[in-house]
Amino acid sequence: MEKIWNRKFVLLFITNLLMMATFYASVPILPIYCQQNGITGSKIGIVLTAMSVTTVLFRPFAGYILDNFNRYHVYMLFLALFCLPFLGFAAFPIFGVLVLLRLYMGVVYSVCGSATTTLAGDVLPQSKVREGVNRFALTISIGMAAGPFIGIQVQNHMSSKASFLVLFALTVIALICVSFCKISYPKVERKKFVLADAFYKPALPFMFNMMFIMVPFGAVIAYSSIFAQEKGLSAVIPYFYVFLVAGMLISKFSTQKMIDAGKHRILVVVSLLVLLVTMGSYYFMATAFHLLLAGFLLGLGYGILQPLFQSFVTGTTPAPKRGTANATYLLSYDIGIGIGSFLMGMFQESIGLASGFAVTAVTYIIGGIIYAVYVDRYYSNLLKHKQE
Repeated sequence: MEKIWNRKFVLLFITNLLMMATFYASVPILPIYCQQNGITGSKIGIVLTAMSVTTVLFRPFAGYILDNFNRYHVYMLFLALFCLPFLGFAAFPIFGVLVLLRLYMGVVYSVCGSATTTLAGDVLPQSKVREGVNRFALTISIGMAAGPFIGIQVQNHMSSKASFLVLFALTVIALICVSFCKISYPKVERKKFVLADAFYKPALPFMFNMMFIMVPFGAVIAYSSIFAQEKGLSAVIPYFYVFLVAGMLISKFSTQKMIDAGKHRILVVVSLLVLLVTMGSYYFMATAFHLLLAGFLLGLGYGILQPLFQSFVTGTTPAPKRGTANATYLLSYDIGIGIGSFLMGMFQESIGLASGFAVTAVTYIIGGIIYAVYVDRYYSNLLKHKQE
């Protein structure tokens, strides 16, 4: 029987978990670090959003690079480059420099983030790609949740500058880990870069749908620490991320059989309803229990939706096109999280964070409509054509 958890898959799983956790550990550190250095209000939003700009712009090139060069060598190179900005954050706490570092980080991350899922699909048996990638996508969900917990804990016990040095060390560990995962690729016939071919069109509906779903997540990841400070709940915020991870793990393991059986419709609908109510409740949030419950429920929702949509894309894409397909789909994270971070920077100064979080819940309604009206039927048709 063909196995999902082969040695290379496990090494890539650990590497991506480290990379994602390290990246998202920097997100809650940066707003506080900015405030400590006199950077406030909308300028914090600019620092956080800057990366999304270059990630979005470079994603099409990332897909081209992965499908036209040795994917393993590309990943090793860009993961090494990914380590460097954390040293820069520690050395140059200046608004303009922080923006430049985030712009650089977006370019590098666009390739790293697209490469890992693509490589994971490549080392899986063909019959196990959809199931395996669904499990692999859990590294993104857990990294997004566990990363901020790591960042806040390190920042609470060390200076912000020292925190970035710790994150640098973690990225180096990730680089060492993937160096033991040797993946061979045959020579590919390089095609000329054409912008129209840089997007995998069948993945665009999934990307557009998930983009709306990720807006509130970007808001929560970027501004939960500042929100907790305003509410006098700073001591609880590390545990918020623990509950977020717990929710993701429970949702993943309790629904895996339903996902493998193709019962995705009910999971998407229920997840969106849970997320909508949770984000709306931020408007009157005032207690530690409420904050922790919100973290757990957000984990439940995203622990289902993120891996599920990733498997929609990778499971219906031919192997030679997976680099471009994943790069196209992951634009949803870049754009959605970037919009969420930027909006909260504006909301903080206008309507306040509590109201701002609640307002972002509207994007779940939009995402639900897109899924029900088009994406659900679209995915079923793709799957049917692949099986024929």
